[in-house]
Amino acid sequence: MKDREAVLAELEGTRERAARLLRAKLDAVAAQVREAAARAAGDLEVVVPPDLELLVPLAPVAKALEAMSAPAAPPRVSLEALRQLDAGRAQSEVLKGFLGQLAPFCGARAILVFRDSEVSGWSGDGFTDSGVVRGWRGSLGDSQALARAVSGVPVLVNSSRDRLLGTWFAGQGDVLLVVPMSLRGKVVGAVVAASGDLGLVAEEVQQLTYLAGLLLETLAVRPVVPTPALLEPESLGAAAAETARETAAVPFEMPPAPALEVAPGIGGEEVVPDGAATVELKVPVAPAPVVLRSAEEERKHEEARRFARLLVSEIRLYNEQAVQEGRAAHDLYRRLKEDIDRSREMYEQRVASDVRASSNYFSEELVRILADGDANALGV
Repeated sequence: MKDREAVLAELEGTRERAARLLRAKLDAVAAQVREAAARAAGDLEVVVPPDLELLVPLAPVAKALEAMSAPAAPPRVSLEALRQLDAGRAQSEVLKGFLGQLAPFCGARAILVFRDSEVSGWSGDGFTDSGVVRGWRGSLGDSQALARAVSGVPVLVNSSRDRLLGTWFAGQGDVLLVVPMSLRGKVVGAVVAASGDLGLVAEEVQQLTYLAGLLLETLAVRPVVPTPALLEPESLGAAAAETARETAAVPFEMPPAPALEVAPGIGGEEVVPDGAATVELKVPVAPAPVVLRSAEEERKHEEARRFARLLVSEIRLYNEQAVQEGRAAHDLYRRLKEDIDRSREMYEQRVASDVRASSNYFSEELVRILADGDANALGV
């Protein structure tokens, strides 16, 4: 009995010792695992920094996305565009160039001419049919937008809300900008610009319209092309700059302004509508006696010629259809008597009597521009 208990006691003791040894081993392994885990956690803190922007920078991406979502800066009128407009030496060249320079800022656009209570199309650009504008005729009473423009107010209007413009600009754009075209303080027409694929930059359209009016008004007194202010600036060296400063210190007198005034209305040379051939007309005249004039007299005669050309060109601009019909029927004066008499009166008021006594420039321009060189077409 005692042997059996002793054996059991021995076995229990052995089991306890084995358990203690196993626990010690497991504790040592657990300590090693915990130490390894601590080291791994420390390594992870080094690999993944608290500031994640250092790991994967997102600030440049956010800036790029912001730039993509920001609206693009609107186009601006370039200095080259101004030079091209300034280069126009005739009314038709300036206005055609003006329509072309509007392209970056709108879609289809047209120049309309007001006369009494009527409106007609002069020319357009950006339309499928480039000649469609010339056939436009209507009453100002049929367009609320044009009625406002006649009073000198630019207008933005939805094309569907204006009966006349909505018909003319059908399918060209939802929004129309109507800008009055005024010369010498009088509204003589308007440019109508439709929103295009890139939208409608109303501010630039208005600025170009203003500039075109100034160019037309000063067409007769801008003999130098290009206008000096539009030239590329020269870069002066140190010596040249010093010379320029010395020269600037010397007082000088501005040359007197030309005495000739520009006729009211859209001034310029002979206007040929879209699609018509431009022909240089030379009227055969009898050889004139040689007259010796002083430089001042020659200047006065040249101004008179240019003024007559401006006046008669304006008559043709506003009455293109009547001019064509009058040429065919040889009754131009009967059809355009009011305009011709009014322009002749302006010519006589502005041109010195001594010039009128020795020349007949106004009548010569009537034959050349209105009658296409055929004096009989005037019917007088």
